[in-house]
Amino acid sequence: MARRNMRTTILYKSYLGATRTYAEWLRDELKCDVKDFGEARDEELKGYDLVIIMSGTYAAGMPLINFLKSKWEVIKDKKVVVVAVGIAPEGVEYSQRSYEKIPANIREKIKYFKIPGRIAFIKTAGEVKKENLDRIIEYIRSIGF
Repeated sequence: MARRNMRTTILYKSYLGATRTYAEWLRDELKCDVKDFGEARDEELKGYDLVIIMSGTYAAGMPLINFLKSKWEVIKDKKVVVVAVGIAPEGVEYSQRSYEKIPANIREKIKYFKIPGRIAFIKTAGEVKKENLDRIIEYIRSIGF
């Protein structure tokens, strides 16, 4: 059972639309706030118990890394879930390299997920499905949110 007094926010950066779509689906499921990285203010972040950070992966880079590093002092004592969205599957070398670019001190305190995205502006690729969020939602529910 979710504890309704726990505040959750989703912060994302989306260039091709897949990450925004996932963020909106998660918002609807979790009944929480959602904002683009550019709208995230430190004072507001202090009021959340769970922070979900999402971005795409682009040539083994993820905008969420710089965002995490810039906001880490504000969110380091919160539950932090990081979701990378990209076409390369979770187990491949490129995905692992992207994950390892997150500083080790941050990696040890977050829960990380990699889910399918889309290629360029091909909207019919079919990788972006609500079911891709199931294990993330299951995890969030398991920690009481």
